[in-house]
Amino acid sequence: MGFFREVYKLTRFEHAIMLAIAVLVGETILLGRLPDLTIPILLSLIVPMLSEIGSFSLNDYLDIETDRINRKTNRPLVNRTLSPGFALWLSIIALGASTIAAYFINFNVFAIALAFNITAVAYNWKLKDLPLLGNIYIGMTMGIPFIFGNFVISSELSTLALILAGLGFFSGLAREIVKSAEDMEGDIAARSSKTLPIIIGKQRSLLVASLFYALFLVLAVLPFMHGLKLTIISAPLVALAGLLIIYTIFILHVQGDPVASLKNARKLSLLALFIGLAGLLAGAI
Repeated sequence: MGFFREVYKLTRFEHAIMLAIAVLVGETILLGRLPDLTIPILLSLIVPMLSEIGSFSLNDYLDIETDRINRKTNRPLVNRTLSPGFALWLSIIALGASTIAAYFINFNVFAIALAFNITAVAYNWKLKDLPLLGNIYIGMTMGIPFIFGNFVISSELSTLALILAGLGFFSGLAREIVKSAEDMEGDIAARSSKTLPIIIGKQRSLLVASLFYALFLVLAVLPFMHGLKLTIISAPLVALAGLLIIYTIFILHVQGDPVASLKNARKLSLLALFIGLAGLLAGAI
């Protein structure tokens, strides 16, 4: 069990689950019900999970020194519970399997998977070191699952899927800017990065992140104006997610900018996104 626990840490598997749920939401929205568990539907849930596994494994492989400087002693490659070679091969196999699996669904989802898996390599190699570009890519990975799920079901892109993709993008962008602020020390020392916090400063970057979180909150009403239902289940979940995002902003600006506070803010915002996704799923059925 220890080995699997370390693999879970390496891949941050909770993100993979969230991406699969987002795809399921996109599919459910178009159908108006939960999809039948056919082979294409099952593959569509596996594709983003494999892509996430490959991307995070490659991230830790390339960032061993950065994570050491940032004292991320819970990372398996830093504490040597897993080897760098294992992480690299897991990344290669997972990204390749993700692309191959997408091929057997349809051309649109294959094109999306291929483009994002290639970009995942570019992000981990170089894009993450550039101001905003890396953050934008991560934001896109949070938004594209809704469009991906839409295209699994239909070749026509729905307005609602596009709105949800926008919400995913803004929340993911905000969260990644906070991560860039958290990782400043190691990014400078190990990668000579030029991330947004390094260019404009940590506090200004956290303000930018908070503005994106606030924009996300304002736009969060749109899905329920374009087909999603506020029910006895969906309404409390969405409201709770919104309150957690507000508290995340509070943490960023009231509790200061120590690394521990930024880490807590990111964890809280991830919980908010999980709860919000559950609310969206409930509102789509």
